[in-house]
Amino acid sequence: MHREPDMGFDPGSPGSRPGCSPGLFCSIPVHTIFDSCPEGNGIGSIAITRDAKYLATISDAEIQKVCIWRWTLAVETPACTLDLPKEYGFQNYLTFNPTNNKELVSNSKTQAIYYVWTFNKLVGKFSQTVFHLNLTQILSATMEGKLVVWDIHRPSSSASTSVGFPQIKPCKLVHLQKEGITVLTTVDSYIVTGDIRGNIKFYDHNLSIVNWYSHFKLSSIRTLSFSKTPAAPPTEKSNYPPDCTLKGDFFIVRNFIIGTSDATVYHLTTDGTKLEKLFVEPKDAICAISCHPYQPLIAIGSFCGMIKVWDYEKKKYLFSRVFEKGLGVQSLTYNPEGVLLGAGFTEGTVYILDAMSLENQIPEPFKYSRTNVTHISFSHDSQYMATADVHFTVAVYKVIVKNGHRVWEYLARLRSHRKSIRSLLFGVQLDSNEPRLLSLGKDRLLIEYNLLRSRKDNLEVLDIHRTDQGNYPTCMVWYPPLTKELFLLVCNSGYKVKLFNSITKMCR
Repeated sequence: MHREPDMGFDPGSPGSRPGCSPGLFCSIPVHTIFDSCPEGNGIGSIAITRDAKYLATISDAEIQKVCIWRWTLAVETPACTLDLPKEYGFQNYLTFNPTNNKELVSNSKTQAIYYVWTFNKLVGKFSQTVFHLNLTQILSATMEGKLVVWDIHRPSSSASTSVGFPQIKPCKLVHLQKEGITVLTTVDSYIVTGDIRGNIKFYDHNLSIVNWYSHFKLSSIRTLSFSKTPAAPPTEKSNYPPDCTLKGDFFIVRNFIIGTSDATVYHLTTDGTKLEKLFVEPKDAICAISCHPYQPLIAIGSFCGMIKVWDYEKKKYLFSRVFEKGLGVQSLTYNPEGVLLGAGFTEGTVYILDAMSLENQIPEPFKYSRTNVTHISFSHDSQYMATADVHFTVAVYKVIVKNGHRVWEYLARLRSHRKSIRSLLFGVQLDSNEPRLLSLGKDRLLIEYNLLRSRKDNLEVLDIHRTDQGNYPTCMVWYPPLTKELFLLVCNSGYKVKLFNSITKMCR
């Protein structure tokens, strides 16, 4: 960014200084910015303001970057930057507006770009914007804890239609707090903010703090909704908190609803400052659902470790359970009687729960897998339960009688597939009431297990059949028992549906 002094001229020439040529200025560097364009090949264009306070550069990189530097300060970082999309073309010229340092223009061979920068500091990403209480300004909150104040300049009624639109210009940047502001709204005579630390703050029209709620230890605020009913005037029985003014008047505001980032909704009664939790929803992805076999109930499991049960006819939430941190629900299945609910988790744990209370039906959960339990299935008589995980392993659990009580016990497990297991089904033997267990994998193998011969830590395989050649299976269900034969319906990645005899495993 500077020219080195030319030392090749006669230092004794008239009208010259040592190291300077006659008729040329001496180019002694006063400031050097190193590594101003680390990702490119150098500077493509450069400009300086008329008052020499600011320097602008455009890099020579594939993705060009425009930088504005306060070169008179001892800083090595630009005041602001902007990456230019490729479709703007390669910008090869840049200049400032001689009368306004905040405006620049650049051009490529086919396009010209106009730039404007408004503040001398980083504003941050905007979160929400509202009209000021005076209706002549707009307020924008940012994730840097700042508030941008915009003036609205409305044209006079006599102005022509060509200039009849209001103009909005930023006039002030207010640093309200350190925490990022996530919610900005107004109510009565207050400007209200919610932030990433769960704080709720109230300001007057001059942006002076009036009161705040910070002792609830909430997650990041996502929404604030105030009651349509104004707050009742204080009485002798009222318990409104004092505000932060010197007078210490009662802080009277409407009751309001709070929504937080952990999917929890609260109601705050301002008279007495009473916080009530209304309900909690899953805050992460829902990846498991199961319908009750007889009742209009549906169980929903989320990665956040929550299981919720709803009545889908009445659209009514019934009950839920939140498991400890780190347990994400991956699979859910009711047993045929609808008494039990099997739940598989992301870290390999398997729970057997009471379907009507979600309480544990076994003293300790099973932990015979190290990773996601993707499938759970119960036999028709609820004597067996099988699971499959992402490590291609099938595990079987069995009911035994111990001390006169029916208890679940781990039987055996087997890594029977080479690729992900797509379906895990129990069935019934044709000539008896004994259960059958089958698994189908992306490795194109349909495997049936011999439950009668399986022993502790030894899961026997009855037979293995290949279902496809080029495509791979995606899912498998039992075909309705419309004939004496029992069939398996298999779908594959080639958009085909195949019918297999469940005994011979032959495709019809």
